[in-house]
This record gives sequence, structure tokens and C-alpha cells, in this order.
Amino acid sequence: MNQVDTLIIGGGISGLSAAHFLSKRKIDFILLESSNRLGGVIKSHKQNNFVLENGPNTVLNNNLSIKKLINDCNLSDKMIFPLISSNSKRYVFHNFTPEAVPLSFSEFIKTPLIPMFSKIKFFWELISPFPFQNKSVYNFFSSKFGKEFHDNLIEPFLTGVYAGDTKKMSVKYCLRNLWSLKKKYKIILLGLIMSRKKSSNSFTFRNGLSEIIHTLEKNISKKTELNSKVRSIKKNGNLYEIKTNSDKTFLCKNVICSIPAFSLSKIIFDDNLSYSLSKIDYNPIDVLHLGFKKKDIKKDINGFGILCKPSDNKSYLGVIFNSKIFPHICPSDCELFTVLIGGEKQKYILEIPKKKLITTITDEIRRLLNCEGKLVYSNHYHWEKGIPQYNEQQEELQKSIFNFHSDNKNFKITGNYFSGVSVSDCIMKSEQIIKEMFPN
Repeated sequence: MNQVDTLIIGGGISGLSAAHFLSKRKIDFILLESSNRLGGVIKSHKQNNFVLENGPNTVLNNNLSIKKLINDCNLSDKMIFPLISSNSKRYVFHNFTPEAVPLSFSEFIKTPLIPMFSKIKFFWELISPFPFQNKSVYNFFSSKFGKEFHDNLIEPFLTGVYAGDTKKMSVKYCLRNLWSLKKKYKIILLGLIMSRKKSSNSFTFRNGLSEIIHTLEKNISKKTELNSKVRSIKKNGNLYEIKTNSDKTFLCKNVICSIPAFSLSKIIFDDNLSYSLSKIDYNPIDVLHLGFKKKDIKKDINGFGILCKPSDNKSYLGVIFNSKIFPHICPSDCELFTVLIGGEKQKYILEIPKKKLITTITDEIRRLLNCEGKLVYSNHYHWEKGIPQYNEQQEELQKSIFNFHSDNKNFKITGNYFSGVSVSDCIMKSEQIIKEMFPN
């Protein structure tokens, strides 16, 4: 029997962040990770002078927790921010042609993406005191602003975040900031004015986001056990008993669990929580990196990327123009693109044989860029359970987690499947948990 004060289950960014903030407080812990590596969905590597991200491409510098962690790891001076000209432009397809998403009042008035009726409805809602109702994203935006507003602006944007179905997504949980402003200030425009902040910039590092992981790993290497999959979690009086696949048993006072919902649902001792966790959907995602020579690209699109909607009839969800944002990630005479494939509405595409899938997608990207030259580099990665969905089950899940925390004071659950899917959200939640468990 191994006794430890605090046990962290899961070595993704949530678990690693929790470990980091525990270390700062000099609290004894052990971190268990089921695979042979730390980092979870953050998975970057360098090959042939291309820096590739198989998971998140950037991190938002938008809360104090991420800023603390970066500063603690002495990585502040190594942060690389996007080129302003490229980072500010996002595109969607309109009449089969890339059209920039409006980012200012004048652009919004002029954009052909939505009709004038929807624009008027939008401005009315900004000053309207009427409360929101927690509907699906599709029903909410289509009923308030018209179908074109949903199809041409909202659906592509949320497809880029969740790769899901807006008819299933909860507007309350997928658009938490908008919901919070409306709830607090009643009038969205007032909320925007009262809560205005400097825009949050995204960032990366010279060798990708895994630099964060490697630094955190180095700092806690003696307290980490890889290839340690938790088989069961039980209560033992006021303590928790955790058994692993290597027949190890840990007895601890505190548990922080950051593994995915589908994994935790199979081993947690609370039946109600287990049921709620099992209902969280994760969509499959394929990530395809494509590199072309600059001289072969005849249609140069300067921006962050382009997002699709189902009616565009594309075989992909979106394209990130990586080297436009961060030129250092590929040779100077090349451009690197990341193509996202699959998700809720295109699962069938992932059933195509890998070789044919890559050929199909590459041909479509060639047409988008009017590129006739040979493919310089390609890399393919598959996430069977990629992005958790913030669907209508979120309400039930949040209640189940709240009740579980109330009944089990020293057991905290965190992860990207509730209260924020982004890397910076996960880091913030981990620090909050440590503050709650160890207030002094």
C-alpha cells in the first residue's frame, strides 16, 4: 500500500498544471499517467524543419493562471506571438469564395455574409433587456437573427472550436462569455462596455506548445509515474483507495482527477456522476499538415484560416494558415497549412482509407490555393476521441459534478469537457482547484 497526501490522475495540461501549483505550495503528491508520455492533447514535434501541432495550435494569454504558469516556467521571454496582419483575419466561404469575417462595425455593415434584416436584429439584441433562454445554438441564433446569421457566422466559428452540431450544442455553455454578460448586465452592449479588456493574444513557442509540457515535466519528473492506468477508485473511510494496472494501490487524502469523461465514468464510485460522464460525446478529428512551396501558390490568402459549414460541401472542417501566423514553423520558401477533418457531421469521411483521404483533402486544398506544385511535406494524425461536446447534457453534468464535490470534499474533478475547453481554461481551473483544496 502506497500512501501519499495528494494523488493526481491524468498527465494532460490540467493534471500538469495542478501538479505545478501544488509544487509551488510544497505539497506532497504523485501524478499517474496511463500512457508513456505527458501532455495529453498537446502534441507537437519538429520534422524536416516543420514545427507541427497535432493538438491545439496556440494558447490564449487570457487569464492570470496561464500568465503565472508561463512566468513560473521562465518561458515568458520565449513566447512567440502571431503576425498582427494574419492573426486578425478569419475567412468563411460565401458563394464558394473565401470571405473575411467582419471584425469592425463598418465591416459588419458591408459584409455580404448576412442580410440587412439580420444585421438590424443583431443591433437590437445588443440594446435589448430581454433575457436569454438556454436553447440549442442553432435554435437560438436562427430564431433571433435569421438562418443566414447562424449558417454564415456562428456555425463555422463553433465548428472550428468543437467540430460539433449546433443543433445539439448548448448556447449557455458553448458561448459562456456572451451568456455571462447577458445575465449580469441584461443588456449585452452595456456588458461589453463595462467588461471591456485589452484583446487577448494567442502564442506559441519556437518548438511548439510542447515546450510548456517539457518544462512542467522536468520540474515534477520524480513525482510522475507513466504507464500507470487507474483501474478503480474507492472510498476507504475518509481516504481514497486507487488501484492501477500494475497492481499498485495508493491510499490518499486528496484526489485531483483530470482524465477524460469517458475514462472516469468507468472507474468512479459515484453512479450518478458515472452516468452523467458517460453521456458526454467526443468527436473524432483527423489533423493533416500540408507543406507547399510559396512559388507554387497562386492564390495567396493572408489570415489565420478558413472555416467551413456543411453547405460548402468540403471534405474538411477548416484550414489553419500556420506559417502566415507564425513564419518560423517552416522553411522560408514554404507555407504550412493544418487541415481539420471529421467532427460530428463528417464522421463518414474518416472511414475513407487513409491514402485516399489524404489525396482527396490535398486536391481540395490545392484548388483553394490554386497550387499546382508538388506537395513538399505531409503529416497525418488521428484523434479517435478528439473534442468533447458542450451539448444539452452539460446542465446535468455540472449538477452531478457539483453534488459529487459536495459529498467528497477532498476529491476534485477537472478537464476540458466542462467549464471551458481551451488550454488556458484548463490551467485556470486547475489553479482554482488547488486554491479550494489548500486555501492557506
